[in-house]
Amino acid sequence: MYLKDHIVRVENIKTMQNLDAAGIDHKVIAMFLSCEGIPMQSADICAILNNYDALGSRKIPSKKVQALINAKQLGEEDESLPCPASY
Repeated sequence: MYLKDHIVRVENIKTMQNLDAAGIDHKVIAMFLSCEGIPMQSADICAILNNYDALGSRKIPSKKVQALINAKQLGEEDESLPCPASY
């Protein structure tokens, strides 16, 4: 499974974090997201939650950050790309 094909909004990760913090089993979270149109397994939920927390643990050079920001802006201005809400 390619996560980038399914996780297109940070709100989805925040939902996973909130449900996990409430003590809801990862199988139930996966079922909930699958019902919302995002096919997931409990192992996917666990991996996303663990990796998301690790994202802020290391700094990257500002040149790379600027390249990421520029790429995001290009993507937002490109009308040929599908809208994430249309998924």
